[in-house]
Amino acid sequence: MNAAHTSPTRRRWLQQAGALAALPLTGAMAQGGGAWPNRPITYIVPYAPGGGTDTVARILGHHMGETLGQPIVVVNKPGAGGNIGAAAIAQAAPDGYTIGGGSIASHAINGSLYANMPYHMVNDFSPITIAGTMPNLLIVHADTPWQTVADLVRAGRGASSKLSYASAGNGTSQHLCMELFKLQAGVEAVHVPYKGAGPALQAVMAGETLCSFENLAVAAPQLASGRIRALAITSARRLGAWPSVPTVAESGFPGFEVTSWQALFAPARLPAPLLARLNDAAVSALRLPGTRERFATLGMDVTPMTPQESQSFQRAEVEKWAKVIKAARLTIT
Repeated sequence: MNAAHTSPTRRRWLQQAGALAALPLTGAMAQGGGAWPNRPITYIVPYAPGGGTDTVARILGHHMGETLGQPIVVVNKPGAGGNIGAAAIAQAAPDGYTIGGGSIASHAINGSLYANMPYHMVNDFSPITIAGTMPNLLIVHADTPWQTVADLVRAGRGASSKLSYASAGNGTSQHLCMELFKLQAGVEAVHVPYKGAGPALQAVMAGETLCSFENLAVAAPQLASGRIRALAITSARRLGAWPSVPTVAESGFPGFEVTSWQALFAPARLPAPLLARLNDAAVSALRLPGTRERFATLGMDVTPMTPQESQSFQRAEVEKWAKVIKAARLTIT
């Protein structure tokens, strides 16, 4: 049947079908005038260069750029515990040309901790993937008499407690990890925030503070120095590299498990085809042997997830830390 003999009803149906078929292509071309991506992609890191989120960005950005055929440019926008950079991701156009890193702080903790937030941790983002997870080590200054978690708990109970603990800053996984431990163990300890994980670790090593829950990648290399001692690890199981270090859970606190994490996000309402391609590129990068090796040097386990799995993971983390923050009565104005 040729067009001249097609009925009006059939012509309308064909026109509608053609319009629907063109929608994905139109959505991908709307911002760039061609197939996506046809120009560089910006990867915002909400923290300073050299940290975990920055390192993950540079590893993933390199391989994702090769897969997508366009360079991925890493831009650091630190400040306010990650809020400044995360807000920049949330406020960008959902066109696939702006993505960004996120952490347990910027995307699970800050919304409950800060009185005024420039973004919603869940609603303002399209999760691309959770990239990796990392446990913390409970460390103490080597000159303390504490050899076990039970020793530390006894020292921190009661009005006579003189415990102080260091963290990489308000709202970091180190900070909230100790607050969760304080709630479960019934101990008292004064929080001393520092400007980063490095200074916090140095404070424990120098005896300025007595203990800390520190990221594995930061603390582990210093165990051999003899200036700090590891009492426990916050993972669900002992790690093969340190089989003598027990978990917090097996040290008298069943169910205690804390892992900091790194993730990749895009602005909310990113078209599904672009989100799928970004996820494919990120997951492919994470599955490379070289990526796994680099992550291992950071003390991280690679955890590639679908966008749906990533969002479920994030929502569970938001709920978990909201309860801790409320119970500990923490807030930052």
